[in-house]
Amino acid sequence: MMKVAVNQIQNWIYVTGVPRSGTTFVGKVLSLPREVDYIHEPFNPQCGFSDTNIWYRYMRPNFDTEEMQQFHEQTQKLFRYDFDLKTYISVRENAVGRLAKRCFGSRGPFYLRIAKLNPFHTAALIKDPIGNLLTEYLYLQFGVKPVILIKHPLSQIASYKRVSLWPRMSQLGQQSALIKDYFPNEGELFTQQWSDPIAEAAAFWRAVYKVLLDQASQYQDWLTVTHEQLCQTPIAEFQNLYQKLNLKWSPHVEGKIHGMTQGNASAEASQGKFHDFNRNSADIFAIRRDSLSIQDRRKIFDIVEDVALQIYPRDSFAID
Repeated sequence: MMKVAVNQIQNWIYVTGVPRSGTTFVGKVLSLPREVDYIHEPFNPQCGFSDTNIWYRYMRPNFDTEEMQQFHEQTQKLFRYDFDLKTYISVRENAVGRLAKRCFGSRGPFYLRIAKLNPFHTAALIKDPIGNLLTEYLYLQFGVKPVILIKHPLSQIASYKRVSLWPRMSQLGQQSALIKDYFPNEGELFTQQWSDPIAEAAAFWRAVYKVLLDQASQYQDWLTVTHEQLCQTPIAEFQNLYQKLNLKWSPHVEGKIHGMTQGNASAEASQGKFHDFNRNSADIFAIRRDSLSIQDRRKIFDIVEDVALQIYPRDSFAID
């Protein structure tokens, strides 16, 4: 493996949230300067480290089990660029995309090759919503700067519904340390059989953000930003993030953000697109919220209320 001048990288940024909360978009925007390497989802079992097989892995900051210690040894390689990532080809991929990924690798390996060859890098951005429960561990052990992206639960669940991609509570419940530390009286949430994917997705949103918001409240330098803030005033919000993360703002960056968030008259994603970054972002929330029935909105609110009201007002759910 080639030698990489990782000692040039003094600024490690960690962008996380839950899948489909906008982490890919935020990671893309924050890594626009040539000085910033982009590392794509190393903790994702589908496209991450070769021996990663646990979804939404939880790590105590002191990694006090043998399995956690083994994972810590592996994670140290990430900060030395001494690792490789798997190529993942989705069943949704068309024939051209499949061929391209077989030839050049998927996003993870592709961007990693660029990062290892980048002579200008002074910062590295790790984007991984699957690694959301690793945030405190990565912050305390490796000094990453967390950026926690939060998307309104109605918009989040409507997004899952649009692409028929649903999170599973059982993927969280396989980790006893997580239950003991954050859900000692709610273990049944992770073991029950969920017949309604909307209710299960709401429980998933609540569980992840219960942990992340509790952790973020302990550290003043963690950055939390809502998807709705970024959509309503993208230039101002990203300029603020750039400043707090010590990234170089420029007219080129501003122009790129403007094109991705205001360069299209429609807020709806293009037909058949899993991700669509070129949209009228200001209208996304209303479209997503209104795609759910009032019965579904009330059901979601009843599940997420205690966590969601820390961020969003009740009237944003449009249930009264």
